[in-house]
Amino acid sequence: MWEPTPLSDSDAVSLAEVAYLRIRADIIGCRLAPGERLTERRLAADMGLGISPVRDALTRLDHEGLVCTLPRKGYQVKPLTIKAVDDLFDFWGVLAPEVARRGVIGASDRQLEHIVAISEELATLARAQGYVPEIVRRTVVVTREVFATLAEAGRNDFMVSACARLSGELSRVWTLVIDSELLERGEPLASMGSWMECCLQRDGDRAAEFARRYIEQSHDRVLRTLARWPSVIKTEVVPLRKKGAR
Repeated sequence: MWEPTPLSDSDAVSLAEVAYLRIRADIIGCRLAPGERLTERRLAADMGLGISPVRDALTRLDHEGLVCTLPRKGYQVKPLTIKAVDDLFDFWGVLAPEVARRGVIGASDRQLEHIVAISEELATLARAQGYVPEIVRRTVVVTREVFATLAEAGRNDFMVSACARLSGELSRVWTLVIDSELLERGEPLASMGSWMECCLQRDGDRAAEFARRYIEQSHDRVLRTLARWPSVIKTEVVPLRKKGAR
């Protein structure tokens, strides 16, 4: 009689990682919406995985703050509120300038070359005219990569961990406002050329100031968008349905 081969420990770890990456991507991309209820059984069925790796993934996401455990009821995608978004950008505005300052100073030549290369893409995106969701979305992705590299270059594991956690929440907020089609065109930031110049000169103070102004503008832009949100009178920010969506 045929019997299934038991999974090794490495297989279990791999399946837990697959579950984690897929659920996290769905949360960040708002395919699992803020406030949505989740169950291990439903997620396992949707992904074709067992309960155990899904449970491990949800525990990890709970620790990261992307899901909440509901006693005897399963899980919930962490809701978003106006205050939570405000606090998120406020904290990012404190952390990111220091990440930029340390990263620019401590980056290896290879890391610095990578930062400048992706910053050149940011400069190209910044010159785009009009509101194009794909451009804004790509700008968010590239900016996240810049800060991830800067955090790694700063050689502080706590900063790396904090940046990774914040990047998920920031991406979720940006996805919501971009998809809502309410996001206004932002004010042009100071020349990306000056950013690349301070990177090449390893001028940490100028890099920190640039990061601070960038986040201030992003913070203001997102809050102005949420102020126009139909659900702003409620506690939570919920996704908007696009025209024609069911």
